[in-house]
Amino acid sequence: MELLITLSLFSTIICFLSSATLGALRPRGVSLPKKIFYDPAQQFHCLDGSGLFPFHFVNDDFCDCEDGSDEPGTSACRNGVFNCLNHGHVSVDLPSSRVNDGICDCCDSSDEYRSSADCFNNCKELGEAALEAARAVREKFLKGEEIRNEYIKLGKEKKNEYKGLLDELNKQEKEALKVKNEKQDKKESAEAREGLILSHEREFKKAQEKRIAAEKRRLVEHQIQEEAEGQQAFSELDVNKDGKLTPNEIKLFSRFDYDGDGRVSDNEVQFYMHKRDEMTIEDFLANGWKIMKPAFTIDDQSDDIQTETKSVFKEDKVTFDSTKDLKIPADNDEKIEILKEAAVARKDFADADKLYRDIQAEIWHLKRKLKADFGEDDEFLVLETQCFEFSEKRYLYKFCPFDKVVQVVKVSKEETLIGLWESWGSDDEDRYHHMKYSRGTSCWNGPNRSVEVQLQCGTENKVTSVVEASPCAYVLEFTTPALCKTLPPEIKKILKNDFTFV
Repeated sequence: MELLITLSLFSTIICFLSSATLGALRPRGVSLPKKIFYDPAQQFHCLDGSGLFPFHFVNDDFCDCEDGSDEPGTSACRNGVFNCLNHGHVSVDLPSSRVNDGICDCCDSSDEYRSSADCFNNCKELGEAALEAARAVREKFLKGEEIRNEYIKLGKEKKNEYKGLLDELNKQEKEALKVKNEKQDKKESAEAREGLILSHEREFKKAQEKRIAAEKRRLVEHQIQEEAEGQQAFSELDVNKDGKLTPNEIKLFSRFDYDGDGRVSDNEVQFYMHKRDEMTIEDFLANGWKIMKPAFTIDDQSDDIQTETKSVFKEDKVTFDSTKDLKIPADNDEKIEILKEAAVARKDFADADKLYRDIQAEIWHLKRKLKADFGEDDEFLVLETQCFEFSEKRYLYKFCPFDKVVQVVKVSKEETLIGLWESWGSDDEDRYHHMKYSRGTSCWNGPNRSVEVQLQCGTENKVTSVVEASPCAYVLEFTTPALCKTLPPEIKKILKNDFTFV
């Protein structure tokens, strides 16, 4: 009986105390930072304030606190936390449910103090291996940090260069605006002179067209009148009204007695009849009337028709001849010079306007670059104008920071935009560990393609992998010295007792 009491008391002490190597009075499973909350001389306060108990309730294999803080060394509480001290390696927190579950979770085997698991302490070996790995990471980090510092220097220089260029462009913008306004004034003045010349020319052409139309109309009227007179004459000469003129009918009219011998001779008939035996109305109007008309006007002493006809023909001749020599109401050389000046003025203004707009566009781009987020110290600015490639079996990926990500089919060289630069990650703490690219080419019957870029510290800028994590959504991993700002906490933890760590 005494032996059982002794063993029970010994078990309680073992459960209560931490590893004997530290020689410190600390309940099993309690981490060193939390040791101050576990004072055997006082009552135990649950860490969440949910209760107050005698200290011997700690690690009694019964859960009294809502946060499980009274059972750090047992599996009694579902939400309890067991700390592996792992002397010689890194201390680790485990869910208390793993305590004495037959699986060795702590390298010092402290989590299996009451199980049949065959655990052994290999913390020293694991610690040495982890330390070597951590030293390699640190070495890589230090090289990356050195490059990052150079990136920061280059970023600051680039930003200062942008500022200087912006100041110069602002001066150029003012000068370009002044030149543009001067060219605009010259253009408007030249175009006013050009407009006046062209206006006069249009008026002249309009008047000329009007005169030609009037003359054509008068000619048509004259032709109609001529035809009417010819038909009347034919009707008079066609004595038998058979629609034909014959030599015998012509001989009946003394007006055709050209030589005045008192009769119309055969020669005279042949002259007026164009040596024809007969003449229809069509032949008469086309040929005969032109020869016979003077005989009618002389015989009838009707000068009105003849005079008007001659006048019309005379006016027609003068009018049509004169149109060949007409000029616009301005000196032609002067006109050409004015039109040339206007064309040159327009080109000069267009050139000045383009220069002004180009300067404005460059100013806008520079202002965007100066306002853009290139990291806390502009360390990512050096990546802005670069692109990096990653090749796999079927595709070639082109990653251009702050611009776009493109997928290229190797066989066909066909390019697909899978993302345009959007922003850094939303998490403030890890903001510069993630890049978002969206608004890529839409998938067939699906969403627009997008890319998440995961950045890691590295000694070179390199795309290490690209995967399509879900349909049309890609994950790209990229190493860069720009991210080598601080060592990861887990590496610091391993290196904290390394005397070579600076």
